[in-house]
Amino acid sequence: MSDKAMQENTRDKLLDAAGRHFAERGFYGASIAQIADELGITKQALLYHFKRKEDLYAEVLSGISERLLRYVKMANYANDDPQQQLEHIVLNLYYSAVDNPRDSRILMRELLDNQARADTARNWYLVPFLDGLGSIVRNIPGMATVGDSRIFCFVYQLLGSIEYFVVSRTTLERMYGTERYEMVRDYFPLELQNSIRRFVATDRQAG
Repeated sequence: MSDKAMQENTRDKLLDAAGRHFAERGFYGASIAQIADELGITKQALLYHFKRKEDLYAEVLSGISERLLRYVKMANYANDDPQQQLEHIVLNLYYSAVDNPRDSRILMRELLDNQARADTARNWYLVPFLDGLGSIVRNIPGMATVGDSRIFCFVYQLLGSIEYFVVSRTTLERMYGTERYEMVRDYFPLELQNSIRRFVATDRQAG
């Protein structure tokens, strides 16, 4: 393996370990020393790749943003109908989040942690994804006259319901039992589709 390949492999391992720590503890709870210790390297070795914890966290968020944008691109290739594109994206996001909730946990913690860091944030990684979804909604026939604020609220509600449900799994299973949780989990995609169709139908009638 070349030196470049080894560095990239080490970098990937660092990002994977950092993602786990940020998901479990948030930005402020995660420790550079703990991440390095998990990988069996020194803190100084980690800082060779990422100079500050902020840089490591930014790279983790950037990776999440790239994965989310990938769903938008996949939907654009799969179908020309904007409404079906939106449904395709939302369902893929849901299934992916259920199978791998780490990104959801990081995003939920980011919403809380960033209240203290918002004034110094240099890059808002989710903006392209949110704007991409908004553009798809805008392209749905009959949606041209719907206000930007309403579209944003609708998109945010869809995403919020997915993230909230996914990170609530352990609590819901304890509250209602695994069998009932799984019934709701399996029904959730249908309700997401219904939410999209109700939104489109309502605004078409209003228009």
